[in-house]
This record gives sequence, C-alpha cells and structure tokens, in this order.
Amino acid sequence: MKNRRNPWVLLLLLLAGALIGGIAGEALVRFPYFQWVSFGGVNGYRDLFAFSMHPALDLRVLKFGFDLSLSINAGSIVGMILGILVYLRT
Repeated sequence: MKNRRNPWVLLLLLLAGALIGGIAGEALVRFPYFQWVSFGGVNGYRDLFAFSMHPALDLRVLKFGFDLSLSINAGSIVGMILGILVYLRT
C-alpha cells in the first residue's frame, strides 16, 4: 500500500513554519549577529505582496475597506523549509 501524503498537512506545516520562523526571526533581528535576518525591511520584514482598497464602500456612516499583505523574513523562510522537511519525513 502506498503512503499517500495529504496536501492539507503540507499547507498547515508551511503556515506554522512561516509563523513560528517569522516570530523567531523578529526576535533575533535585535541582536547584532542576526541582522541578516531582516533583509533590510521594516521591523525585519519585507513585503512580497500588498493589496489595498480604501474605502471600497463609503456610505458616509459606514466605510468598508480591504487590505491584504504577505510579508516575510529569513526566519519565516527557514521555518517553511523545516515544515517541508517534517512533511517529507512523515
């Protein structure tokens, strides 16, 4: 019987690795030896993708808008690589 891997588990491991690695990278960027983690971005993060609609709907009383952004640092990349390695080892 073949070992079938679930792609949802991979997605979950990638997201968890990016989140944990991003938090670790943000904490490590404060130390001089780990300045390379920041990529030169703001607070250690570099925007890969940003989308904004301000305001998408304006009813004078209620304003509705939408923001979406994807920001990474070196820690989140390392975390995603570790997530892939964990997925491949299971």
